[in-house]
Amino acid sequence: MKRSAHCGRREGGRRGAFTLIELLTVIAIISVLAGMVVGLAPVASAKMKEARVRAELAGLVTAIESYKSRFGVYPPDHAYTTNYNGQPTTAVDPILNTLYYELTGALVDNQRASFFTADDETEILSAKIDDLTGREGLVNAVPRPAGSGGATLTAADRQAKRKLFSREFKDGQVCELFRSTNSAGYVDFELMAVGHSGDASGKKGSGISWPLNDSRFPPPVASNPGLNPWRYVSTNPTNNPNSFDLWAEIVVKGERRIIGNWKN
Repeated sequence: MKRSAHCGRREGGRRGAFTLIELLTVIAIISVLAGMVVGLAPVASAKMKEARVRAELAGLVTAIESYKSRFGVYPPDHAYTTNYNGQPTTAVDPILNTLYYELTGALVDNQRASFFTADDETEILSAKIDDLTGREGLVNAVPRPAGSGGATLTAADRQAKRKLFSREFKDGQVCELFRSTNSAGYVDFELMAVGHSGDASGKKGSGISWPLNDSRFPPPVASNPGLNPWRYVSTNPTNNPNSFDLWAEIVVKGERRIIGNWKN
């Protein structure tokens, strides 16, 4: 009886161990699950990118609508006159525009015929703005204070700056038009961006940049190939006739996707 009980204990021990077949079965199941996870990873990544763009889109739409409430008009776009079938026609460049400066505010210096960013650090000649965007000036601007720096501003100057409509954006949402300061025609000009691979100011890549070195997707901005700009139209917009069209284009899994402020 004792021997029989002893044998029973040994048999019970063998039942607690894994057999080779069981181990192979577990490994096979894990492999299948791992394959499923790997297969779903690109889908999850694409969803995350789209969610990020939609969140930024919502923030920009809110800022633009707030601008409209302040000034009674939407921020101007880059409209220009072209010839179509022998007739003058208004067209819009959705990429090169003053949207960033209109939403952040600027200081105008009439003596220098230029604008300064709201922080008074960067000067942009009015002629350059006209060359790039077809606009001679900015709606959201106030006279530049005579002094530089907050410590030297008079109470009247500070009050004037407070009148600016001002929104702040993260580094990844703004990028310079040029990739290098050595580029021909370089001017320190910023665009609202979905993402970029870097710019002339030294900022590292951020957001969802435009794919580089892919002949299927030519860069939207030749002077900064990694720059992926927001597109904006307020002159006779196609999708939102009574307001504006704002959209981003991103490349996901080899496909171009458009995410805009309309049902798509």
